Amino acid sequence: MDLNRLVELFNATLHPEPGMRQTAEQQLQQLESHDGFLGVLLQMLTSADLPAGTKQAASIYFKNRVRRSWQGTQRSLEQYAPISAGDRTVTKKNILGAIIASPQAIKLQLTECLGIILKFDFPDKWPEFTVHLKELLHSQDAQHVYTGLLALLELIKRYRYSATRREVIDEMAKELFPQVQKIAEEAVASDSELAMRMAWLSFKSYLNTIQTGLPLTFQNPESLVAWGTSFIKMIEKPVPFDKETIDEDAAKVPVWKAKKWAMRSINRLYGRYGNQALLPSGNAKKFKNFAKLFTSDFMPQIMRVYLQQIEGYTSGNTWLSLRMRGLVAQFLSDCVKDKTAWKLLKPHTEAIVAHFIFPLLCFSRSDQELWEDNPVEYVQKRIDPLDDFGSATVSVSNLLIDLAFDRKKATLGSILGFINGVLGTYAQATEDTRDPRAKDGALTMMSALCGTLASRKSPVANVLPEFLLTHVVPEFKSNYGFLRARALDTFCRYSNVELPDPQVRLGILEGILGLLNDSDLPVRVHAALALAPLIADDDMRSALTAHLPQVMQVFLNLTNEIDSDTVTNVIEEFVEAFADRMAPFAEQLGKQLCDTFMRVMGDVMANAPDGDTSIEDMSDKTMAAMGVLKTLGTLVLNLEGTPEVVYKLEKEIFPIAQFVLKNQVVDLYDEVFEILDYCLFSVKAVSSNAWELFGAIHACFKSDGIDFIEEMLPTLDNYVAYGMDVVAGSSDVQARLFDIIETVLKSDRVGESERICACKLAEAIMLHGRGQVDGMIPGLISLAAAYLLSENAIKTQAFRVHALEIVLNALYYNPTITLNVLEQYGWTESIFTQLVETVDKFVRVHDKKLLIVGLSSVLSVPAAQLPPALQGGIGRIFEGVLQTFQTLGKAEESRLALENMYEGDSDISDLDNDFEWDEDADSAAGSDDADDTDNAEYLRGLAGRAADALGDIGSDEAELNSDDDDIEDDDFGDELEEEYGLESPLDRVNPYVHLQDRLGELQSTNTAVYEAITQGLSADSTRLVQSLMEEATRLRNEHINA
Repeated sequence: MDLNRLVELFNATLHPEPGMRQTAEQQLQQLESHDGFLGVLLQMLTSADLPAGTKQAASIYFKNRVRRSWQGTQRSLEQYAPISAGDRTVTKKNILGAIIASPQAIKLQLTECLGIILKFDFPDKWPEFTVHLKELLHSQDAQHVYTGLLALLELIKRYRYSATRREVIDEMAKELFPQVQKIAEEAVASDSELAMRMAWLSFKSYLNTIQTGLPLTFQNPESLVAWGTSFIKMIEKPVPFDKETIDEDAAKVPVWKAKKWAMRSINRLYGRYGNQALLPSGNAKKFKNFAKLFTSDFMPQIMRVYLQQIEGYTSGNTWLSLRMRGLVAQFLSDCVKDKTAWKLLKPHTEAIVAHFIFPLLCFSRSDQELWEDNPVEYVQKRIDPLDDFGSATVSVSNLLIDLAFDRKKATLGSILGFINGVLGTYAQATEDTRDPRAKDGALTMMSALCGTLASRKSPVANVLPEFLLTHVVPEFKSNYGFLRARALDTFCRYSNVELPDPQVRLGILEGILGLLNDSDLPVRVHAALALAPLIADDDMRSALTAHLPQVMQVFLNLTNEIDSDTVTNVIEEFVEAFADRMAPFAEQLGKQLCDTFMRVMGDVMANAPDGDTSIEDMSDKTMAAMGVLKTLGTLVLNLEGTPEVVYKLEKEIFPIAQFVLKNQVVDLYDEVFEILDYCLFSVKAVSSNAWELFGAIHACFKSDGIDFIEEMLPTLDNYVAYGMDVVAGSSDVQARLFDIIETVLKSDRVGESERICACKLAEAIMLHGRGQVDGMIPGLISLAAAYLLSENAIKTQAFRVHALEIVLNALYYNPTITLNVLEQYGWTESIFTQLVETVDKFVRVHDKKLLIVGLSSVLSVPAAQLPPALQGGIGRIFEGVLQTFQTLGKAEESRLALENMYEGDSDISDLDNDFEWDEDADSAAGSDDADDTDNAEYLRGLAGRAADALGDIGSDEAELNSDDDDIEDDDFGDELEEEYGLESPLDRVNPYVHLQDRLGELQSTNTAVYEAITQGLSADSTRLVQSLMEEATRLRNEHINA
């Protein structure tokens, strides 16, 4: 590989002429597959003779090459050549040296490449890496040590969230971190930029090491003292700054980064391992001693330092970035819940509320700049908590909530007194002297406390109506846009407060409607959000009806102004609430939503790396697109009674479905298949447009859609249920359906829950296509038999039942064809034995009916056509049918109870999320002298209540450790349960009448067999048969009379 030639090409990529750049890029892509390409690039990056721009271009190309092809996906390898073994060896041998020799900008590019290589090659393909790492960390050369820290961090990132490889982290903590601590200690004492980079890398590595566990090495008192001292010294380290010019850009300077990561490390140590009140029950014993050590020996010093930071910041003598202010607030929030820490914090709470929390919640200069320069971003930060997660505003809001709820006896009165003082001062001041920013801060505090104050048992519940009418609603007409938006937000949060005067409520509604046309985008958005809770009120909903067209148009306009799933959620709520009035403008609404979706996805596709639309961290635009699809789905679902409207919407919806499937936007598959399900179900037919889409669905399945077979199933079921005329007449459609079933049942990529989906699709084909798809039956039986006849092939009872039901469906479809197939391959006796022996496992109504109609269908087969294995076993089959009838009634009762539960009016008053207003004790943390056990018991109880309400989702640690591949979903939920809303052609089949017909056929065609199975019954079974026949006759007569 010619070094000079590559230098020329990279220089050409910087040429101002587009044609020259494009030609150079094409030639580079041709050369990258040659052995030695990456090695020469590393030579370029370490050369002292090349211009910085050329080396920067080469480093970016090197990074992209490694990122795409070191362990490329199938899609990337189709576009880019794989990296040769020689290039891999040369890269691993030289990359650390290249990082040492490179300037900072290129170091970062190469370090990212190192992380990619470690992810795929360490330790198996690069075992000597740790030897090189130790050498770097123990070097006397600062650049070598700095590179060692960069490399260490990349290695830790490889394992930080792993549940199965914690021993690697523990070993690194033991072998490497004593040296890292010495590096950090020396770096903190220095003032050089490189030293500060080394300090923050040391702290960041420490933090990543304790993300999901605390190594034993770090639990030693010596380690805690050493690291804790370094953290505290870094936070206290004085840094000169200019009060007039410093801004958030300073947070990117290494010294401020080091301070931030020191705070983050302390917060993680305390919040996860050192705070006895927050320890999950599973970790209480494991970290109890460490928590006691942390609280007794370390907490007073940390509290002193953090309070000094607050005092210095509020007095203007210390600067804290917004992120650091948030970290201070997060730490104090954890202290509120801990008895020992609370004693240290309690004397300072009033000052913290007035001088730290309140100023951070007031509308700031940076807020004003964002409001004016980028209102879209302003709105997203305000209405999307995830978008602003970890910010100082969110953190101090959480601190305020924790103080007011967990320590309400000590703090709530003073907090409300402070807020009331600010509001009173504002109300009494003249227009010229009022401070609207202060009122914004007070209302923001009230908004944060809404969960506590707006509950039914709140001691201030009776004054909230007056608060809204005096301090909130009047600001709808404020001259300040940010105050109008804040008032709308506060009203929205307290929308459950009852305002008894209907005229007042209607006046508020008119005020909100007027603000939908406000000149400021944030106000319009907040007005839309404020309308959503009002539609639960009958009077408000009735009043809104007259304004519905205008309101929906404003909502649609907003979707074109801001990409937010929150806005589309409001549209979705309106569609549900006014479903009966959507039809007149549903087509326009659907078209505009589809246009919005395509506009948003155009931006997503343009920004997706290398066309990869499976974005792990979904952007606001991706979330907005998802919200649009959900709203479209709700719109279609609520138009079920107007199929002609849905049919028109199909023409708008199907192209966007085609777009998602063709571009493999897997993040949106769930929503797309849900919409398609709703469309087909609503019109109860499969249009030509829908059949054109079927090919795209199959192509999607063949690429990566197999992972989404559960999401696909309802749509595929609808194609079969409402398009059987096409299915029956098209060998191509039948082949694609069979391919889907076969692929799922034979793939090692899926589990038994997905295989059950394949069984359900096979059932749909046989039930809906009786007499029309004979050619598919042998293949479907064979797929089921492959599992049923292989030892240990089936793990769960649920899958066994569904595999057997393929055979039962085939028997019901055509017993003669089915028995011929079973007999041809010698499967008859084995499969019928399984059927009879597992009768008690068919627990749902659908399963029992299928078992009855499937087994009893055998009775209609002429004796001469019965396989030898069954000629003497008809009696046993008949007993299985009778056994199933004995439990059918109980199963039907259970299903009816389930339907009543879903369809009845549930009383959810007991689920009111009221807070406990105990006059004698604080809510969560107990009194100051409460025993630690009481705290732990309360928190465990609180966790239990949360689990009851939200489902047992486990701790955050369990979630982080969810990459344990040894646990398979199929190990859970082994027993089948009734499915609410399950519809099937079998619903129209009466099992009593079916059995009577089959017995009649048997009696007329094979009297000897009929007499043998009926006369051989016990007295109880005889009476059962008699009662079943009487019930069948009664049902026939009822049907005739009807």
